[in-house]
Amino acid sequence: MKRMMAGSLLFWAGMVAAPLAVSGLTGCATSGYDHLVTNDRHDIHRVETYLNGLSSLQASFVQDGPAQQQGDGHFTYVPGRFEMLYEVPHAMRAVARDGRFVLRNADNGAVTHLSLKRNPLGLLLRHPVSFDRDVQVTNVSRGTESLQLSVAEADNPSQGLLTLQFSDVRGHLTLVGIQGVDARHHHFGLSLFDVQENQPVSESSFSLPE
Repeated sequence: MKRMMAGSLLFWAGMVAAPLAVSGLTGCATSGYDHLVTNDRHDIHRVETYLNGLSSLQASFVQDGPAQQQGDGHFTYVPGRFEMLYEVPHAMRAVARDGRFVLRNADNGAVTHLSLKRNPLGLLLRHPVSFDRDVQVTNVSRGTESLQLSVAEADNPSQGLLTLQFSDVRGHLTLVGIQGVDARHHHFGLSLFDVQENQPVSESSFSLPE
């Protein structure tokens, strides 16, 4: 159990702290999405509208990381902030806001502070959400009742890649996954289920752990 808890922390440390060197994202930066085809631009606008229209999103999550590191718990997002309450592998609380990610281990009281500056996860915390200017949209993928959007920092895309996954049922988007890749080419992410949107959320949910 202790090993799983450490793995969960390493998952986030790798995601938000390591110097990233992601293959396929080097070279000249292209800001925004004007270079993409019309259908892609349309779906990007839909994602921006959806995310900016949320007052809150709450869901259960399953976390996957390198070397079969896993966890699960409850995820709460409001524009610019999110909280994760872990039940597995150990009781932990994490809050991301104001360019920081803070995780508290309920077992021993240890608190870990990580920076989200110039990191792909920080793109999720921008409000309003806009995938132009200093953001590069690298890919838009559509499936049966699904949509996936990948983004990176435009001026330094080698820092990493963030992929947002949505269900797309009868034109209604719902965020169902957050995926990424770290410096060692490890994939990691959250799968969201039992999603509830625009429900009241206490401001205390986003107080930074101490």
